[in-house]
This record gives sequence, C-alpha cells and structure tokens, in this order.
Amino acid sequence: MSDTLPAFPNIDSTDWSPPAQTDPIEMARITKPLVIYADADNANYQDNVWDEPRDSGWPRLNNWWDNNAPEPHQLVLRKFWKLVPGTFTHLYPGTHLQKSWAYEHGISTTDTESLTVQMGFSGGGVSAGVSATLSHSVTINDKQTSTIQFNVDPPASGTRVWMLWDLMYEFMIVKTGTNEIIPTGRYHGDVDFNNDDHYSGAYLDYRWTHLTISSGILCPQDKVFA
Repeated sequence: MSDTLPAFPNIDSTDWSPPAQTDPIEMARITKPLVIYADADNANYQDNVWDEPRDSGWPRLNNWWDNNAPEPHQLVLRKFWKLVPGTFTHLYPGTHLQKSWAYEHGISTTDTESLTVQMGFSGGGVSAGVSATLSHSVTINDKQTSTIQFNVDPPASGTRVWMLWDLMYEFMIVKTGTNEIIPTGRYHGDVDFNNDDHYSGAYLDYRWTHLTISSGILCPQDKVFA
C-alpha cells in the first residue's frame, strides 16, 4: 500500500482560516503483541517482555493478575496535517513571498527507541520497521531543525492564499474496535526474568499508548481567488 497523503482542507474563500491540524485519517489497524516494561522493584529486576503470556523463553510474562491486565487492544496508525506556525499568508499582485522558517521536524532519538522497542522490531531503520509491522508504507525522517525557504509568486490578479503543512503520524494503542486509548499502566503480572531462576510479581507499563511524531515531510498548499 502506498504512503497516501491525507487531503488538504478546502480553502473556500479569502476569509478562510486554516485549522491547527486536519482531522486524522486512519491508515492501519492491527492486532498484535506489543512489548511492555516489567519492573519487579522489590527484587530489583527489570526487563522488556511481550504483553502476551508465554510458556517458554525469557524474559517472559507468565500471566496477568486478576483484573490487572490491559484491555484487549489494537495498534492504530493515523495521519494528519499540522500547520507550520507562521506560514499562513495572503499574497496580492506584486507581493512576492520569499521567506525562511527554522522548523524542527522528524522523530527524536528517544521517540525512535520507544517506538521500535514497543512495536518489537530492531535494525533496518524506523521507517522500514514500522512499514513492515503495519503492512503500510511509512516514511519517517530523523529529527532535525531545517531552515526552509519558499519563494511564492504573486497571483496575476486577485489573492493567493498560501500555507505550509507538516505531515504527522499518530500511533495509538486503543481498546479493540474503538479509538479509546488505553492507559500506559500500571498493570500487574507474574514475570520470569531469568530462565526460571527468578519468577516474580511485577509492575508492567507501556512506554506509550499515544505517540504523535512529525514525519519530516513538508508540503505547501495554495489557492488563488480572482
């Protein structure tokens, strides 16, 4: 599936003002195990485990305690456009726009680690890992502050309405069949931390259940009114 871009909002007049962001569009929804952080603080054991109980391998979650498990959930990817601050403008005949914006966009090292660990992939880069996991092409650039320069020509007549958008990815862990985001924790369960040598009750917490990141993809939008 291609990395289809969400539609821009409709500029219906020169009096129109853009929203801070467009309505999110769901691009993928899957049911899969996720990695959760287990902390047996009383025994000083911590590790990452799948949030699905297993019978073998370690570290592993053996079982959830009664009424202490996350609700059945799905991983959802949504996209939306975020307005780049300070870019919405009107141009008239003879008013050429040449402007630079210093704009921070892309995914941070911290968010890269949180995303890759919790989704359970490593190597190959975050774009490749997310794309393979969701069976949906995703492009995410590393975080950077770019000086972005645009040269926008004036209309021959009338008014040109112009702005710049940043494509955002929204990752959510939601109750199955809904868009209700589940809590990050604290959940409780029994965890085997060391090949049956240490078996302990532990707190379990997701690193995130709602994560919004900039893709680093910037696109202009404009419309001319006579």
